[in-house]
Amino acid sequence: MLRVLAVLLISFSLMSAQHVSTRPSFNQYPAKEIYKGTPAIPKLNHNQRSFRTIILRGAKSSVQFAGHYTVPQFGCGAECSGFYIVDSISGRVYDGFGIIDLPRNWLEKQSGEEPPRIQFMPDSRLIKINGCPDERDCGYYDYVIDDGKGLRLIGKWLLPEEFQD
Repeated sequence: MLRVLAVLLISFSLMSAQHVSTRPSFNQYPAKEIYKGTPAIPKLNHNQRSFRTIILRGAKSSVQFAGHYTVPQFGCGAECSGFYIVDSISGRVYDGFGIIDLPRNWLEKQSGEEPPRIQFMPDSRLIKINGCPDERDCGYYDYVIDDGKGLRLIGKWLLPEEFQD
């Protein structure tokens, strides 16, 4: 019985590592061009005003994501960060969410380096989330940004139940 369980666990670990490695690459979702103009002033809604300093500072950055967006990030506690997405052309601000790290017991079973919580590139519309959005459903998430609409989930892989907090 223990031998069967060990084989299943090893097989599952190999399958999970293979699945995560098949995530889309940034070059599969290219941005049309990189905006080089002066960033627009962010248009904040009522709920975003409590983060206005972070959003305004972040919006002054060079383009960081999808050709014309910046991604202001902030700490939200130990091993946690949150983000917004700001359109440098229109000033529109899209809500992000808080992300906590992947569970330690999961990371200890994986090979390689711990992935960053959030990954994006100036020339790609793909954004990768590696962690637990809003402190639940730990896993790996892939989104693309749709201009005028915000983030759209294109794939996710949740960690097994025993690794969920």
